[in-house]
Amino acid sequence: MNKSPLTPFALEAYLADRKRDVEEHLFASLPAAETQPAILAEAMRHAVLSGGKRLRPILCLAAAEAAGGSAADACCAATAVELLHTYTLVHDDLPCMDNDLLRRGQPTVHARYGEAVAVLTGDALQTLAFEVLASTPERRTGTVARLVKELAAAAGAAGVIAGQVEDIRYAAAPTRAVIDFVFQHKTADLFKAACRLGAIAAGGDDDTAVDRLARFADGLGFAFQIVDDLLDAQEALADGTPELSCLAVMPADAARDWARSLTAQAVDALDGLPGETAPLAALADRLLTRII
Repeated sequence: MNKSPLTPFALEAYLADRKRDVEEHLFASLPAAETQPAILAEAMRHAVLSGGKRLRPILCLAAAEAAGGSAADACCAATAVELLHTYTLVHDDLPCMDNDLLRRGQPTVHARYGEAVAVLTGDALQTLAFEVLASTPERRTGTVARLVKELAAAAGAAGVIAGQVEDIRYAAAPTRAVIDFVFQHKTADLFKAACRLGAIAAGGDDDTAVDRLARFADGLGFAFQIVDDLLDAQEALADGTPELSCLAVMPADAARDWARSLTAQAVDALDGLPGETAPLAALADRLLTRII
């Protein structure tokens, strides 16, 4: 049953509980520190254990609940999403990409372990994501194959990788069409995969739960990236390195209006879901209010 929008929702407590759940499964999936080659195990652990909000796996768990299941149904899917997301960060930080030396106040993987180890660490995290995802208990025959296909499509040449390629090509001079393409594939596709995976793992109905949660995640992913661009604007200007931003094609006020509109559409998509939607609605509002 959906919670009334007038009922206060304890988002901070929910996020803390879900983050703890995510990290318990996430850390258990990593190779032990003594695993050989030790440098690879250490680099993988460094990449994953360096912090983060765990937003995407929390979305996966919340989507499972909204679809009428439980967070436990989606623990493998949530872990896989975060492992895959971490791989993308490791590769984004490489000298041939963004060439970042710090992430969350810690040395990036290539800064600490070298570029070759960083590339292989990203590869290892990506393959581990699918190994963990394949361990999902099947509520329906064929669920695991469908989950693997969903995540592969979101991460591959028509998803996150496509968005990254266009981000690199057009960072200095994007068009609105490029912004839409990159926001969809580099950011929103993984948000959408997280929610779809959660709903599928929980046995959600395709026409109701899976599709509605996909629409929610699309809007949320776009809004999230717009807000990031607004928050990063001053830092990007000070650094002098061109970064693809929606502010290259629209003023800040228009970007804020766009984020508000997308968030409202995302929350509207939650109507009619069989499970608890208050966490997703509250999270959408929280992400938006970073700029309000």
